[in-house]
Amino acid sequence: MGKTKPAKRSRSRSRYRSRGAQKKTKKRTRGLSGQKKLVLKMVSDMKWPKTKRNNVLRKGQKGYEGFALGKVTSWAGKGENAGYRKIISLKTREPKYNALFKETKKLLKLKDPKFKFSSVQFNKNHRAAKHIDGRNMGVSYIIGLGDYTGGELITYDEDGSNPQKHDIQGTFYKFNGSVYPHETAPYEGARYTFVFYNI
Repeated sequence: MGKTKPAKRSRSRSRYRSRGAQKKTKKRTRGLSGQKKLVLKMVSDMKWPKTKRNNVLRKGQKGYEGFALGKVTSWAGKGENAGYRKIISLKTREPKYNALFKETKKLLKLKDPKFKFSSVQFNKNHRAAKHIDGRNMGVSYIIGLGDYTGGELITYDEDGSNPQKHDIQGTFYKFNGSVYPHETAPYEGARYTFVFYNI
């Protein structure tokens, strides 16, 4: 009577399981360069709303394409309870803006994971007039993305003197816009800026 051979353990199945476990534990992460490309593609492909921030408009300008995500200072309430309050902007709750907000936050986290911020201002093709960010608290980060020339950030001393140019194209720059006046230098091309700040 012939002996029955013991069933062979399937090596391919065990290998497949171990590979699957590795895939679950591995998270695909983008570097800073890759995240910049992703955010730039997202803002290039989207339709931008118009905004009107009087303190950043130049003479004759009525508005520009831009918006804020995260916390904003907005008038809310009725009667005696009415007043300015810090709330999450309505746009932040919309799926397409929420996805953009998440990816843009990742962008700064790759640069400076310890920096705390409540909001991000998005600007498209806007040359800001000389101003200070009256409702912001402390320092902010700014970065410019896109195919453009010029468009440096110009900062001044508190008294509005001593202008200094800072190249922010693809580069983060940290400054206190609530104290030091600043504006945008002339530029050509498609220019997007992102300001990370606290209110």
